[in-house]
Amino acid sequence: MKYFLLITSCLLLIISCSCNKKYKYVEIVNDKSIIDGSTEVKENEAVEISAPNDTNAYLIAFRKFCISSKMYEEMVKKGNGDLVTQPLRFELYNDKGIEIASVISFANKEKEEAEIMKSVMGLDMGHDDSNLEEAKSKIDSTKIKELLPYFKVKKDEFDPNGKIVYTPKSAPQYINRNGIYCYFIVTGGTPGPLRFVVQYYADDWLFFKRVQFSIDGNAFEFVPLKTETDNGDGGKIWEWFDETLTSSDRDLIYALSNAHSAKMKFLGQQYYDIKNISQLQITDIKRALDLYHAMGGTY
Repeated sequence: MKYFLLITSCLLLIISCSCNKKYKYVEIVNDKSIIDGSTEVKENEAVEISAPNDTNAYLIAFRKFCISSKMYEEMVKKGNGDLVTQPLRFELYNDKGIEIASVISFANKEKEEAEIMKSVMGLDMGHDDSNLEEAKSKIDSTKIKELLPYFKVKKDEFDPNGKIVYTPKSAPQYINRNGIYCYFIVTGGTPGPLRFVVQYYADDWLFFKRVQFSIDGNAFEFVPLKTETDNGDGGKIWEWFDETLTSSDRDLIYALSNAHSAKMKFLGQQYYDIKNISQLQITDIKRALDLYHAMGGTY
């Protein structure tokens, strides 16, 4: 863990350097349709990486790919592999549009990759499957009955494992709304990882890549792996992410769920915007966390 924190700090220092160059990271994934099970190889939206040189950019990109692969493996283990794309490989383009990941060579490359893989493999990407039986024994039927009226419960009639999605009723029905909430999916009677959704709806693009939070005077930050974008409604735009929560996000989520006041700052490519988080949104994050625990989830 100390080595991982050291690596992370170094990468953040690299990213913040004023002499950094811009790179584009692209994941090539296998996307499986939940409707008919068909698969399609496609490119995810490019993510910008800042680094002082090609070597550092490659190591940042390699770590991103390892995290994506780790998350996919964890979701497969939990029976939720159909909910995420399978990472196949990645490409890295320099500021001249030249792909460098496939040709780059530097001293100790294999050693650096091995160290990154080792640190990522040690990450907790969700709850511990070894505790599932213990979690099931802690199911609180009374609490579930109390909380269910606040949730939309949608069962997938085509899923043989009886997949059920639990989403707060206050969550926006569509993407083109501002929103923040947690939800989860139960498959075969077992809760999958807790998920976190943030939606930004406005007149102008931000292309935000991270969100900072001020919660009762305390600062937090969430950096999504991928932010989606779309537009319509007579010129309106919307940007959002839907991500699996990990242990590193626990302090943020628990702070939000118990907040007296909170707001979030969307940091875009050139501008930022601040949105207040309503008391109902705070309450429903707490309810989602409580229902998740009551149904045997561990977070």
